[in-house]
Amino acid sequence: MSKNQINLTLKLIESQQTNSELLKALGGELYQALFPNQINARFHATMAGAQADNYNVRLRLIFESPELAALPWEFLYYEGTNTFLANNTQTVLSRYIDVPLQKRDIKAANLPLKILLVISSPTNLDPLDTAKEEQLIREALKKHIEDGKIELDILLEATRREIQQKLREKPYNVFHFIGHSIFKNNKGYIALVDGNGEAKLFDDETFANFFLGNNNLGLVILNSCQGGTVSSNQTFAGIAPNLVRREIPAVVAMQYPIEDDTAKLFADEFYRTLALGYPVDAAIQTTRNAISMEVGLDKCDFATPVLYMRAKDGIILSGL
Repeated sequence: MSKNQINLTLKLIESQQTNSELLKALGGELYQALFPNQINARFHATMAGAQADNYNVRLRLIFESPELAALPWEFLYYEGTNTFLANNTQTVLSRYIDVPLQKRDIKAANLPLKILLVISSPTNLDPLDTAKEEQLIREALKKHIEDGKIELDILLEATRREIQQKLREKPYNVFHFIGHSIFKNNKGYIALVDGNGEAKLFDDETFANFFLGNNNLGLVILNSCQGGTVSSNQTFAGIAPNLVRREIPAVVAMQYPIEDDTAKLFADEFYRTLALGYPVDAAIQTTRNAISMEVGLDKCDFATPVLYMRAKDGIILSGL
């Protein structure tokens, strides 16, 4: 593919005019760019060695070029096995933010694991089926909640004041946001609500300030449209990478608009897998695979969840 063809493909993906051949062609180009012959040989040797010892391989992507970082690497496709790498649980894929600060691993939280689910439904934006998604999360965690291993708190008043108050009340380990977000003019915005219940936009830097100095939080999930979109001009422009830059060990966000049905499937599959004690990156990988089987490889849904990490180990549930 030429650069113009890649740009055209990206526009087709954004407008959801896709098929499996189109996505495989893009993924194949990304694979060849990432794994030229010599590196490809080393990669397959690493894979073979890991499989022989019954291990999986963590594939962490670190970008210095903002233009490269903005590409949807979750479509990486290897023609030899007819596989998208982001769906293959043997090649766990994440984007690694390497910033000049002391790296903070995700420490397995003391039980019960504390999850704050924030649901933002501004009255002047399109309604979301948040009630169904909340129900799925409750069902996915029901056993562990009943066993006293997980505490799930729901915040329906997604104002700045209420969110800050909740974060002060309890040392939460997971912050899960359901709502709207947008990306424009090289900045990401989260739609919270104002005193009248209407949308109040918080840009990526301001939203990240919610978590300053919070050493308990291991994971932020942004189940919103375009939470994972990044700027092609600035490496750290975008909601998810800005959170990791502020020392959140792992952030899951969406790089394309996500339909309600896919959002529900994501929540159900991800939390069920995470509750089994899987590392965050492995749980995302199995979730992408489940989405691909449910929705199909002809749509971009399976590559929509993006994982940003700055931690070496993604285990946040211990002893479940």
